[in-house]
Amino acid sequence: MYQTLSIEKVGRIATLTLNQPERRNAMSQRMAEEFPLAVAELGEDPNLQVVVLTGAGNAFCAGGDLDDLFEQTDWPATRIQTHMGRFYRAFLSIIDLPVPTIAAINGAAIGAGYAVALGCDLRYAAQGAKIGTTYINIGLFPGMGATHLLPYHAGQAVAAEMLLTGRLLSAEEAAARGLLNRAVPREDLMTVVYDVAQEVASKSPTAVRGIKTVLRRRMTEGLERALDVEALAQTISFGSKEMKDILAQLRKGS
Repeated sequence: MYQTLSIEKVGRIATLTLNQPERRNAMSQRMAEEFPLAVAELGEDPNLQVVVLTGAGNAFCAGGDLDDLFEQTDWPATRIQTHMGRFYRAFLSIIDLPVPTIAAINGAAIGAGYAVALGCDLRYAAQGAKIGTTYINIGLFPGMGATHLLPYHAGQAVAAEMLLTGRLLSAEEAAARGLLNRAVPREDLMTVVYDVAQEVASKSPTAVRGIKTVLRRRMTEGLERALDVEALAQTISFGSKEMKDILAQLRKGS
């Protein structure tokens, strides 16, 4: 059914996998179309208790597709603003799931790829995985709710440093700064994640869903406004010469 994703259900736990390993699971337009459909499918399962989000291959998600981003630098501002607002909301639809979500970060989680993990309730990463909100490194204003979700999870100072420097963190450093629940050996990641998922799934479904509702309400306070601001600010980035030059160099070297 899906070209860029896969879903596997075992008992009351579902695993949603970004499944474009040859592109390091970069967020293509096709994936943006399929992701909310997959989330809706999962949300309709009354027996579901936990959803795990992970990536196929060696990366969790490399963020936005560079080819798509380069093409968008020629779009008019109004089209960029509308598109980016829809694009980011498509992936952040994971926040709307009525059950807890766990990001199993099996490899690099970059830019929007890490931001979607911030939309999950819990985050575990493989030791050595690189994590960062690197928008500024390509001359782009942050998106995918990063300007809201980062300070929500890690505080203003950590968020400011990450957004302004675009520096990549190791999973170990990210965990120490509160950006992850835990960094674990790569070979143990899925075992740890499924152990946590099974523990949650063993609890009262009514209580679990109630807790998720309260947590979601707090996480999303102000998120819609942040997404609107980000989409508007990104129209300026996409119109800048520096962003186009950086993307051209990156595509040339890839």
